[in-house]
Amino acid sequence: MGNLNIDFKDKKNIYCIVTIVIICLALYSVYTYVWDPFQVEYESLESQRISAQKELDKINSKKHRVAELEMQLVQAEKDFQKLKEMFPEEEKVPLRLQDLYSVLRSSGVQIQKFNPEGRSEREHYIENRYSIAVNSGYHMLGYLFAEIANFNYPTAITNLKLSRYSGIAAEVQKAETHGWTPITMSVNFNLTTYTSKKVGK
Repeated sequence: MGNLNIDFKDKKNIYCIVTIVIICLALYSVYTYVWDPFQVEYESLESQRISAQKELDKINSKKHRVAELEMQLVQAEKDFQKLKEMFPEEEKVPLRLQDLYSVLRSSGVQIQKFNPEGRSEREHYIENRYSIAVNSGYHMLGYLFAEIANFNYPTAITNLKLSRYSGIAAEVQKAETHGWTPITMSVNFNLTTYTSKKVGK
């Protein structure tokens, strides 16, 4: 291989060398300050695109469940409304009276007393107590308790006391004469209903 002799006194050679150096510097600058940052930004955007696509695929895969979830939400709201009716935040004495008098009339017992007896607070709910006295026959009393058990809210019957009805002789005589069911006992018991505590109370 022959020796490469460059005449640096020749302006054409100097011009070529300077041009080559400028081109090399330009290429280096483009690679360092344009292409390399572009590659980094491209890889970052591509990574974000792949991540977003995966998330979109997950969302699309669950689209068919939207209707099912909406139905579940509607049912949950209905169930919650029922619970609110069963455990209201305020005890509604007139409604309790209406419910009780309705079953009293249908059962045939004679109500003697219905007194609110205050309430007791528990951790998550409140007990509302009522003192009740009735005159009744055995079958009437059984029907009454069955109807109370069918109320659309929880109840409890406690302190049940049964005693012989003072007018039982006259009742039996009337029953034999007219064929109706006699009053044979006096009944005292406590009825408890429940209300929820307000949130944050």
